[in-house]
Amino acid sequence: MTLRRRLSLLHGWSTEILIDAPQQIVWERVTDFDRYSEWNPFVLEAYAQFQVGSTIHFLEDLQQFGQHWLTAKFLAIAPPNEFIWQGHLGTPFLFSVRHTFRLEAISDTATRFIQTHENFGILVPFLALRGVYLVSYQGYLAYNQALKELCSHS
Repeated sequence: MTLRRRLSLLHGWSTEILIDAPQQIVWERVTDFDRYSEWNPFVLEAYAQFQVGSTIHFLEDLQQFGQHWLTAKFLAIAPPNEFIWQGHLGTPFLFSVRHTFRLEAISDTATRFIQTHENFGILVPFLALRGVYLVSYQGYLAYNQALKELCSHS
């Protein structure tokens, strides 16, 4: 991991993948948090009341940095196109994260799945230098691929 690569993810990143499944199928799979443990290699468990203002609790596998439980609040939900959550570690000024999940129907049988991750707070540079964001970014790529495989076989 080069220093330049670590710092390139300082403020966040975006990933996307084309999934050979209708948008509604992808939406149903990505919002079925109770089943994340069955298919998701990065978010190992998730528990949520899926409504704006409610929380989601999830366990991320950050490889060499360990597994960590995070809690976030849903800021927006627009089925079947998008949902956004935001959480923090300690107090928001230390570290906050906002994550947007966007689904775009390409056709009746194909969906573009996009995740946008934004980092805020005074711990952001420290976490970037340690390489935490690079591991997290790779985890979201694995999440995307696993979601693609799950939806393509539905």
